[in-house]
Amino acid sequence: MGCHPPCHLEFFHGILNDLNYVDTSDEPSDEGTSEKAPQGVFATTHWSMVLEAQQDSGSGREALEKLCKAYWFPVYSVVRRQGFDPDTARDFTQEFFALLLSRDGLAKARRERGRFRGFLAQSVKNFLADEWDKASAQKRGRGCAPLSLDAMDAEGRYLEVTHSATADLEFDRQWAEQLLAVAHTRLALEFKEAGKALLLKVLDEMGDPGSAGLAEIAGELDIPLNTLKSHLRRARLRHRQIIRELIAETVSTPAEVESELRELLAAVSG
Repeated sequence: MGCHPPCHLEFFHGILNDLNYVDTSDEPSDEGTSEKAPQGVFATTHWSMVLEAQQDSGSGREALEKLCKAYWFPVYSVVRRQGFDPDTARDFTQEFFALLLSRDGLAKARRERGRFRGFLAQSVKNFLADEWDKASAQKRGRGCAPLSLDAMDAEGRYLEVTHSATADLEFDRQWAEQLLAVAHTRLALEFKEAGKALLLKVLDEMGDPGSAGLAEIAGELDIPLNTLKSHLRRARLRHRQIIRELIAETVSTPAEVESELRELLAAVSG
């Protein structure tokens, strides 16, 4: 997965400045139709499923695997920051997730009471401390790769992104940017399925000095300016909601969603 457009970091800042926004997505649109607001973002989440899972719980392992697939890049980035070459970093990352997705790894996750981000950050620290003195190429991977990491894609992303001063800050920053990338991908899929891909393109280009003004875009689309603004407002609200939904999947309680948002803002601002 490629990195999200730079403008989404600015959008993330906007979300944090408006944490208590009112979701008006069920208000009538300019066309007289209404869009049903999605259900609450905190039903059964991936991380809560992991925390409640027993060692032999298939649902718990599946939930943990989904989380790992979504947030593998922060782990790879931290491993690379320790001075390992790209191939070794990829092998270590795959080995780390192989251990995490094992029965023992699930049990440890079940005993943790906190956010998935914190659990993963501490787990990779422990893993690297153990592996530092036994970096055996024969051992790494244990013959399996639970997450398929394309070496060129992983390293290309690592060289492209901005890095933080310390490993801890690096992990949090890459976590925040990965979350934004996943949110944008999910929004893009929704818009494509709804036949609104052009609207997302307009949203992505907002703030770009070289982009056309909204009045000009509305003219090109042959729709009233207020209608375009209404569409964009709804798109931003949906984008906010997706980000909250993704965060809710990685924390234990609703109250932690807002706190996690603030901490991720601090990570991308550092």
